[in-house]
This record gives sequence, structure tokens and C-alpha cells, in this order.
Amino acid sequence: MRIFFVDESGTAQMGGTKFLVLAGLILKCEEWPSLRNKFDILKSKFGINPNVEVKWRHVRHPGGHRSPLRTLTDAERIRFGKQTLGIVREAAFARVVGIVIDKVAAFARGDITSEEDIYEHAVTLATERYQYYLRATRDLGIIVQDHRRPHQDMRLRAFYRSVLTSGTRWTRFPNVVEGVFLTPSDYSIGLQLVDFVAGAFYVAHCTDKPDPKFFNIIRGKITGDPKIGKRHGFKRWP
Repeated sequence: MRIFFVDESGTAQMGGTKFLVLAGLILKCEEWPSLRNKFDILKSKFGINPNVEVKWRHVRHPGGHRSPLRTLTDAERIRFGKQTLGIVREAAFARVVGIVIDKVAAFARGDITSEEDIYEHAVTLATERYQYYLRATRDLGIIVQDHRRPHQDMRLRAFYRSVLTSGTRWTRFPNVVEGVFLTPSDYSIGLQLVDFVAGAFYVAHCTDKPDPKFFNIIRGKITGDPKIGKRHGFKRWP
């Protein structure tokens, strides 16, 4: 069984960030305890309570007194971010997916009229790539995402149900179990890790001054077919 943890960087609504990144982290259930222990140890090493959630934004922007990384230097925060992504890289069966949406180009299309359209299209692209991976590994999987506002959660559950029942133009989803499981990220190690994955994709591909040092750590984990060198797990749209 595989678990697909999904999180975003940037926002779906027009304005604010130019891009939306939806990232996924695929973990084999048997590996999850080891990753949890390594992340707990890493937090303790930097003087952070393992039960405290650390966000990607705390690495880039330390913030105020509520940031768990507020006592670290800039160099220490960068090292913490790199070592967090190193946990993903060192996990033998971990894989990542990254969807980069150019919102300006997306809203110029006639079929995109709202932020929910953009977000749901990103979800569709990510879920298709998860299914490709499950099919290749002949395994089953579930999807876990961070909860949002109640009305958004209800719409997202309904959207997943529709996609998994009817399929898309490109694929069906026989390997994905149920719909989506929504949970607060502060109680999920997988969601905390994929938050860093999403951030790494974003700063490498969606900023005026790309910063690839974090992305390069997980680049080799992008899903695809190594026989032909195709990394279908990284998608830019439109």
C-alpha cells in the first residue's frame, strides 16, 4: 500500500502569487515509521520539539516568535530544510510529483473561470500521475491532504469522488482506494514533509530568481520511466 500526501505552495486565486504548485509525496506504508523517526530526530537535533509542526515558510522566512525556527541562523534554517528533504531522498521507495500551474495563462483559457477550477485541475494532474505510479508498481494507494475550510473540504471530497468514479480523458483510477482523506498537517508527518517538497518545487521554478538547491535534493525522486528517461511526475500547465 502507498500513501500519496498532497500539499500546495502558492495560492489558486487570481492575484498574489503568479503560480500554484501542487506537490505529492508517495510513501510506502512500511517506510513510514522510519521516516517519522528520522524527522523526529532531525527536529530534536535542531532544538525543536518533535511534536511541533515546522512549515517550509519557516525555512525561507523565519517569522516572529511563533516560528519554531526563530532561534536558528539563516545558515541553520537552510541546513534544516536540506536535511528534511534529504529524509525523502534517502527513503528507498519514496517518490514525488510536482504540478506547476501558471495562473495567468490558466485564467486566459475559456474553461478556467475560478480558483476552484485551477485547484481541481492541479489535483487531477497529480492524481493521474499517482495512478500511473500505482499501476507500474502494481500496488494500491490512498490520498491524504491537508484540510482547508469546511465548504472547500466538502467540494474537494465530491470532486475526488467524481474523478475516481468516472475517470479523466487520459486514465481511470482502479488502484486508488476511496477518495481523499483530509487531516490537519500538524498531526501528519507525511503532510509536513510534502510541504517541504512543494516549497522546493516552487522556489526552483516559480520565482524571479530560481533557487534550485532544495529541488536538486529530490529531483531524482520524481516519478517516471527510467528506461526512457521520462519524468512524467513533473508537469507544467498550461
